[in-house]
Amino acid sequence: MIIIWLTFMKDSHLGEVHMTSSRTALVPQLPDLDKIRQMRKRLNLSQRELAGLAGVSQSLIAKIERGTIDPSYSNVRKILTAFEEIIRRRKVEGVRTGTQLTVGDLATRGVIFVTPDQCIGEAVERMMKGRFTQLPVIVGERIVGGLTDDAIRDYTIEQTKTKKKTYEEVMRTRIEEIMDAPFPILSEDTPIDLASFHLQREEAILVSRKGAIVGILTSADFLNLGLNQ
Repeated sequence: MIIIWLTFMKDSHLGEVHMTSSRTALVPQLPDLDKIRQMRKRLNLSQRELAGLAGVSQSLIAKIERGTIDPSYSNVRKILTAFEEIIRRRKVEGVRTGTQLTVGDLATRGVIFVTPDQCIGEAVERMMKGRFTQLPVIVGERIVGGLTDDAIRDYTIEQTKTKKKTYEEVMRTRIEEIMDAPFPILSEDTPIDLASFHLQREEAILVSRKGAIVGILTSADFLNLGLNQ
């Protein structure tokens, strides 16, 4: 996965806002390492089995899951490649046996969200802290919208370029002014191949169980695991 967070630097003399990358080049970024343990559990793999598939030591897997080591990108890539391979293999087996991977097998459990009356600055802080590129907008138990980093970037550029708002005013703008339609909601037992059609058009899908939202599957996670093929 490659992520570039865009920041906005204000020229104090000119009163202008310029968009600049917080990194000087495309730098491979590690995914949330908590997801390694989550994915291993969802795929019913032991640490030893995952280590064997990835060509790394079991102790490395254990240390990553405990958060006691900062692994290299190459080792994390080996682990993700192992996940890709086992998922592809199970997809093939599913066609033969009539069983399929489902949205619930791969979704991240629990959903970080924002509310319409929060400001854009709060959403940006939450996105950067969790390395998210999208957040559902929720009121109570109702999904009322979706917010993406693209929407925030485009709105910030348009408002500051036309001098309608300063950067500080943009960050104080309520989320309800720029949020998009809600992300699609699929039951956790939806086959992953059906989810792929939604994720070709949407940033994320929300995962439900008996009407309650229990997780999220993003297009970035989906593509990172090679499931678009």
